[in-house]
Order: sequence, then structure tokens, then C-alpha cells
Amino acid sequence: MSIYKSYAPLYDGSGQIRFALLMGQYLREVLVRHPVGGRRALDVACGTGTLALLLADEGWDVLGVDLSAPMLDQARHKAATIITAGHTAFAQGDMRHLAENPALPHASFDLATCTYDSLNYLLTPDDLLACFGGVAQALAPGGLFVGDMNTRHFLEFDWGTCEVQEHTGYVQVGQSRFDPADATSTLVLTGFVGDDERGYERFDEIHVERAYDQATVEALLHQSGLVVEGAYDSFTFQPHGERTQRIVWVARKPLAQL
Repeated sequence: MSIYKSYAPLYDGSGQIRFALLMGQYLREVLVRHPVGGRRALDVACGTGTLALLLADEGWDVLGVDLSAPMLDQARHKAATIITAGHTAFAQGDMRHLAENPALPHASFDLATCTYDSLNYLLTPDDLLACFGGVAQALAPGGLFVGDMNTRHFLEFDWGTCEVQEHTGYVQVGQSRFDPADATSTLVLTGFVGDDERGYERFDEIHVERAYDQATVEALLHQSGLVVEGAYDSFTFQPHGERTQRIVWVARKPLAQL
């Protein structure tokens, strides 16, 4: 079952845009602590392009990459309606195969981001390593990677088992189940689009996220050639703890390969 096909036009209006707005503000603070030299950015799993456009508004030239064509359609539509100081472009691609994507020139980006737990959708260590390796290849020497991941604590204990959202013209029901055997959480998202007069059209999506422990993520980043500079309790610069819901990883490509 494909995801984000029917949900893409509803994504921002359902409240998901809030995370990108928060991440845009937090990222500015991250870059003060972990500066980079240039203004070329790669946004992996860019979704509807909000973070990419926020960066462009601050003068970055940004390439957003996402697997979902409907989400990219939303991103391109938004980009066409605003003027930004920097340039934005969007390309389709799987974050597991960034290294083979012809839209990504090697060693060309000063910053790479992958946010809103997109990395949790990679369900094997090999897939996660492939993504990190593609990011490392795309970054220029000295370039920085910033990515966040939901923790096992969040997926197991804090992600509610049932949530209902009501918006004008749209009702969303989310039901999730955590499997401790493989540390995955499966969310069944059911949406109803329409109104009481015309009726509603239903769509269903299944989203699966996997949690990884800190040692595994750090080892995979190192194996890909990136050096970890920080692992923060999300939206702070505090160390993460047992009840942390989301970890923001900050890693850099060395000026000279180690």
C-alpha cells in the first residue's frame, strides 16, 4: 500500500507543517553551534518542502528529495507561490539510494537534513547505512548532517494507540501498535475527505517506523564516514535520556577522510 498518495494534499492542513516550522527555528540554533562554510543544502525526505523553503528564505540553495511524487507536487506548488532569497529544486528519489541518484552531485552540499523521523522508516540497519552513506557522499568535506529519529521509548510508550483529528472537510483516525520483538510501530492511518452534504471518500495508509539504539546509529554514522558531533534531546541541546522522545543527530563529513 502506497503512502502519502491521498494524504499529500491534506498533509500541511492536518497540522503536520508545525514540525517543519519548529525544526526550521531549531536548525538555525544548531548551525550556530555547528557552523558550516557554504549555503548549499540537501533536504532528504523533504515531503511538502516546508523546511527546504524555510532554508531558501534564509538564502540557502536547496535541493529537496523525496520518494513520493504527490508530496513533491505539493512542494513544487508551494515553491511557485513564494519568492525566496535562495533557490529551491525538487527531485524524486529513494533515501536508500541517494548515492545512485543523478540529481545529487557528489561532494556538493554544505548541509544535509533528514527530519520528522523519516529515518525511522528505514527498517533495517543496511537501509539506514545506505542512507547515511549517500548523505556522506553528497556532502562536501566539512559538510554537516542533521537528522532526527524517534526513540524506542516514544514508539513504545508515548505514541498513542488511537488518535482522532477533525478538520474542516477532513477527518483522520490513527491507530498504532508497537511490536517489542523488532522495535517497530505500525500506524494505520484512515482518512475521510468530504462533507456531510456530498459524503466522504475514505483512504487508508500504513506507516511503519523502527527504533534504533544510540550505539547502532552512532556506529552506522561512523561506518558511513561521518563524525558525530552531537546527539541531543530534540529541540534542546541537552543530552538525551531514558524518556527522550526524539534524538537529533549532528554529524560532520571530515575535511580529510579518516
